[in-house]
Amino acid sequence: MKDIEPRFFDTKNKILAHLEWEAIRMIIFNGSHMDMANSYPRYEQRQFHWIEPFNEKASEEHYAIKRKIQKRQYSSIEDFYSALKPLLKPKKKGKALKDAKHRTAQASYQREQLGDAFIEGKPELFKDARDVAKYIADKGNDEDIFSDQLSQLIFRHKALDLTDTQILTLWNFLDAQVDKHLILDRVEAAILDEDNKNLYFMWGKIKRNYPKGDTFAWPVKEAASKCKCSKTDVAPIMKKLEKLGAITLIQAGKAGRNSSRAALYRREV
Repeated sequence: MKDIEPRFFDTKNKILAHLEWEAIRMIIFNGSHMDMANSYPRYEQRQFHWIEPFNEKASEEHYAIKRKIQKRQYSSIEDFYSALKPLLKPKKKGKALKDAKHRTAQASYQREQLGDAFIEGKPELFKDARDVAKYIADKGNDEDIFSDQLSQLIFRHKALDLTDTQILTLWNFLDAQVDKHLILDRVEAAILDEDNKNLYFMWGKIKRNYPKGDTFAWPVKEAASKCKCSKTDVAPIMKKLEKLGAITLIQAGKAGRNSSRAALYRREV
């Protein structure tokens, strides 16, 4: 396979461009500089300008990948791209970093306050509980449905070893999540008063999927698809929702085919 379409040669990230150049050369062309230059003549001279930025700014993770390239430890170009994926994840900065620290501190506080009632190491249980809460709220928060769903939740996650106090913790969490789904306040009234069906529909999709206080990724493509609007409409709609107090922008997204950074928001009401 000699027709690899480079992903990073035309991006501003010269470190990744250099790694990709070396990976294609070693994996696809068996280390041949001549074959590489013939296949990508546009980049033959440009690739020399990627070396210095790599030497000056590459992290240890970047160097580790380059060493594996040189030692031919990647059996395919797909293996190389898979190795890059963790490095493409955006680092939390600004509000996103502050929000992450807040959640970590919150977990530590809960661990200290709950003591033996704290449920450790079961993030999927609580993630599922949020979805279950939405179902319970849709059914009108019936007491029998609540108890049945709580039992199913425990069985589904093989959490039969939870103590009575830990089950009470889960009960309280589920109850609080149900309450969040049931809340309607002045913000929603303000959204209705805007007389903008796209605005209200977007808010409805967010409210439907994320309880109050949840942080969620909201890529433009996904938002436009769910709201049935154009991609150019998404940013103004989200800014309006933020202005009305429905959401808070935690981290701005980054456009681009190879960007994995979607906008992060927190639902406030």
